Amino acid sequence: MPSPSRLPSRTLSARRPTPTFPGSSIRIDPMTEVVKIVVEPLSPETFAPFGEVVGPTTAETVSLGHDVQLWRNAFGVDGGIELMFGRYLHKPMRFHRMERHLAVTQSFLPLDGCRSVMVVAPPSDGPDSGDVPSPGGVRAFHLDGSRGVMLWRGTWHALDRFPVSPPHADFAFLTGRDTQAELERQATDGTPPQLTHLVDFRERMGVEFQVCDPRGLLG
Repeated sequence: MPSPSRLPSRTLSARRPTPTFPGSSIRIDPMTEVVKIVVEPLSPETFAPFGEVVGPTTAETVSLGHDVQLWRNAFGVDGGIELMFGRYLHKPMRFHRMERHLAVTQSFLPLDGCRSVMVVAPPSDGPDSGDVPSPGGVRAFHLDGSRGVMLWRGTWHALDRFPVSPPHADFAFLTGRDTQAELERQATDGTPPQLTHLVDFRERMGVEFQVCDPRGLLG
C-alpha cells in the first residue's frame, strides 16, 4: 500500500454529518449522538482494508531450511523503529477520538493471550478537513490473544486497545522512533506532531462511539 506523504499536523475538523449511521444510536444530550459499533471476529480478509493480521495465514511461508515456519508482514517505517511494552487498563469501550500515523505501519502483538478490542477506520491520505473518517466506516475487531495486527500507514484507530477483562491487556508494540518522540513531546510541552493526525468526533461532529457485542464474542 502506498505511503502518504508527511502532511502538516493538525486536529482535523469536519462539518456535522447529515447521513444516518448503520446500526443503532442514541442521543445522550441534544448535541451528542452515541453510535454503536458491533464487534466482529478478526480475520485477514475482514481486516485487509485496515492492515494485516500478524500470525499464521494461508500465505506462503519463508523457508530457512530447518524446523521453523515464518510468515512475512509488510511492516514499514520512515527512520528508526521503536519497540515498546504497552499495558492498556480495562475501561468502558466508549471513545470519541481517533488518530492516524503517516510514517509507520504500527503493530500490536498481544502477550499472555490477552483479549481486547481494536477499533479502526480506513486510511485516508489527504490533509483536508473532509478527509476525516466517516462514523459509518468505524469498525471494531476482537483480538482473541492468539494473533496481532499491523496497521497500514494512515489507518485511523482509537487511542485505546480495549481489554475484554480486567485488570489490563499487555502488548508488544512496534512503532516509529520519530512518531513516538513527537507524541511524547506533545504530551510534555504541547508541540503538535507532524507525523500523527487526531480527530475528536465529539468536538467536530457531536458523535461518540460505543462498542457493543450482540453476538457474544466477548463472553
